[in-house]
Amino acid sequence: MTVKYPYLVADIGGTNARFGLVTQSCSAGQNFRIENIQKYPSKQFENISQAVKHYINSLGTTTIHGACLAVAGPVETDKILLTNLNWRFSIEQLKRDLKLDTLQVINDFAAYALATRYISNQEIIGIKSGVPINAAPIAVIGPGTGFGVASLVRMATKPKPQWKVLASEGGHMSLAAHTELQSAVIDYLNRKNPFVTLESIFSGPGLGNLYEALSAVNDLNQKPLNASQISEIANNEPDSLAFKTFQLFCDWLGQSASDLAVTFGARGGVYLCGGILKKNADLLTQSNFTAGFTANPIMKNYLESIPVNLVLANNSALTGAAAYYQQ
Repeated sequence: MTVKYPYLVADIGGTNARFGLVTQSCSAGQNFRIENIQKYPSKQFENISQAVKHYINSLGTTTIHGACLAVAGPVETDKILLTNLNWRFSIEQLKRDLKLDTLQVINDFAAYALATRYISNQEIIGIKSGVPINAAPIAVIGPGTGFGVASLVRMATKPKPQWKVLASEGGHMSLAAHTELQSAVIDYLNRKNPFVTLESIFSGPGLGNLYEALSAVNDLNQKPLNASQISEIANNEPDSLAFKTFQLFCDWLGQSASDLAVTFGARGGVYLCGGILKKNADLLTQSNFTAGFTANPIMKNYLESIPVNLVLANNSALTGAAAYYQQ
């Protein structure tokens, strides 16, 4: 495909819709120049067409030739459903509606995975040390409005390295308990919902679920809190239930991340994405995430070699969408 500039990229999730414009010119050291970045609450719009048109209208007379939308949901056919937003659309119909020459749609965590090839060392924090195998797969996971999972697999090396992104719905895998406390949390949540998934805990709503469950199993009778409230208290009150909630969140995430690393064979490294962890990086680095990640006695040596990094880069899904559009 011959790329025509400018083209639109977007990262559309259950909470926010982010947009940017990829222009032909690139700054030194950058692979893509993304300008006019805007963020809107997703629920400000009734559907995806309205959201994209709102952004395009904000650009004035700029002509958009194409777009790549990274969306929070499976992308398998022409018909798309955004999992935590309940937006349904047809790719072909949306292309006609927006009057675009080219429209590509990709899973949001597939975009995050592609973006790892362009992230600098200054845009990550090392959570767990390790020695990556350069040709091995990479796993990308992260809690946000939901829980995203994807992998990046090296397919060829000549004339230059080529990578294939594998999107998944791994956030909806069932959640395993490794301790009595985790079992008690799952038992509590099972009484409210018969199937507890990774997303039931490792997401914004999931952090609230975990706080509620810990309050119940410890007979504390605490009033419910949302993820923002839990994070704020946890960062300021180390003796609080909110702090204990976030520590369990991180420890348990380490165990689940190791399961996904083994599943994907992610000897190239694991990347943690999403606003929850980025906003609470200190809590993550102070947690027992690494102990949880290496707790599997059968695969301990395998897991100890895998580095885990927290991505701090802003709008990396937009970079991933640009990479997908131009590959």
